[in-house]
Amino acid sequence: MRQDPGPENALGLVKFIFPNKHYVFLHDTPSKSLFEKDVRTFSSGCIRIENPIELAVLLLHDQDGWNRESIRSVIDQKVTRTVALQKQVPILILYWTSRVNDNGKIEFLPDVYQRDAAVLHDLDAKFN
Repeated sequence: MRQDPGPENALGLVKFIFPNKHYVFLHDTPSKSLFEKDVRTFSSGCIRIENPIELAVLLLHDQDGWNRESIRSVIDQKVTRTVALQKQVPILILYWTSRVNDNGKIEFLPDVYQRDAAVLHDLDAKFN
């Protein structure tokens, strides 16, 4: 099943596919209000990005024929278009369940993907 491109597409207007064994990708969303929520675990694993056109501009800045206007023009055509990057871009995805707040105090957050136990187990293991 496939949803046609356009402003109501669940993946928004732009998606960024990168190699990974989980088929996770970055994507826009028509539900912009979700970015205002404190808890943002609304996805099945992909990562919503708030400013996809700005990211596309950054990724394509050194490729001939691509700028904000040309990207917007392709989006406005409502036809799926795949654009390959000429240079690889490293991607680092971090999953943190703690942070330091504005007052300098540590805060512990829900472990929604249940990864903390495995990390703690590995940290307690003998170092090789």
